[in-house]
Amino acid sequence: MSDREDLLRIDVTGTVHPVGRVASQQLRSRSGEWRLHASPRDVVMFRSQSQDASKFNLKLAGEIATPGALCDVVALIAQSSWHGELIVLEERGARSLFFDQGGVVAVTTTVPEERLGETLYRFGVVTREQVDAAVQAAALTRKRFGEAAIELDFVSAEELFPMMARQAEEVFYGAIHVGAGMFYFFDGFDDKAISRRHNLNAGMLLMEGARRMDEMRFFREKIPSDDYLPVISNKDKKPPPDDVMEVYAQIDGRRSIAEIGRRIGQLEFEVTRAVFQLLQGGFVHMVAPRPHGPEAIMDAFNPGLIEIHRACDSAGKGAELRDGLARFATGGGVYDPLFMGAGPQQDGTFNAERVARNLGALAGEDPDAWLMQLMHEYIGFAVFHAGSLLPRDAESALGARVTDILKTVRVPEAPSAPSQRPSNALIGI
Repeated sequence: MSDREDLLRIDVTGTVHPVGRVASQQLRSRSGEWRLHASPRDVVMFRSQSQDASKFNLKLAGEIATPGALCDVVALIAQSSWHGELIVLEERGARSLFFDQGGVVAVTTTVPEERLGETLYRFGVVTREQVDAAVQAAALTRKRFGEAAIELDFVSAEELFPMMARQAEEVFYGAIHVGAGMFYFFDGFDDKAISRRHNLNAGMLLMEGARRMDEMRFFREKIPSDDYLPVISNKDKKPPPDDVMEVYAQIDGRRSIAEIGRRIGQLEFEVTRAVFQLLQGGFVHMVAPRPHGPEAIMDAFNPGLIEIHRACDSAGKGAELRDGLARFATGGGVYDPLFMGAGPQQDGTFNAERVARNLGALAGEDPDAWLMQLMHEYIGFAVFHAGSLLPRDAESALGARVTDILKTVRVPEAPSAPSQRPSNALIGI
């Protein structure tokens, strides 16, 4: 968000003017009477005078500037056995943690990935299609997501309740990991705001959340996100320890950490910790996530093609490169229908949307894998042919640049191909 989007201006008459769009939207949604509370000169504090809004005292409030900064606040609330609602606001959304006698009795969240449906999906309890269907049913019937999912037989009540407790834990961890935002603690809450009560020990959650934060920061140096794919390094090596064997058994070079978690009912932290242990033991290595969808795949390869054409154009060999690539595409058989109406453009790139439309009539069961294989072969020939046209030092430098550009595009292990494959499978990058 722009620094001016949430900017206000108070003129010499005391009139408040919204400067930014966000500030204007926020003020319009808060029409009514407000009381100005005493505050330091560089802070302005208002409280609504509506009966519902002012019945609970604001006990704590402050800015969050670093991940984990909220841990001290939660510890104070838990150790003091306060009763109330802790609201945590950040750019992604709002979370509320409801405390009673040192425990967390309920949570709410507007952060999309923390909704109940997303929690069930991440645990592998329901499919993406079932989540979408339950969301639609809940909107039509004005029921909660969980009720709709039960009525549709996607999940049983016995399965749902423990998942709701896990969701509450994940919302708690998400709140204390916020690195930039605001928090407010009110010394009470409306019981009507709670749809399901839990009895979660805040102290235990706090210790686990702190441990996760420390360990995940360490894991992220080797495993940047749950989109990354673990790949077995040496299948002949002795089996890994029993405590990571369940995760190891799911590693096939195609499943990401998130996908493995859905298959075995574990969340990102748990799978990441196991994969990191396997990584440290030399059982696996990590591969960057491959693009999903033909348009994303073409967008990943196009910068490499630009680099190759730019190098040959600079050396006065652009015409020879384009002529060689045209012959390669025609000789390959499948490239002409794949690239029909999509290019190549003068810079060597292809229209990703048109390639996606053409692909639908050509590919087999796994169109993404097949398209990536074809593009690796096409750009591999482009590098090979450019190397025959450029001086040796320029050839080496070009190969290094293209390799770096394509480092996030891995070669599929077993693409599902249609009946006709290109005959010129030369090199992969």
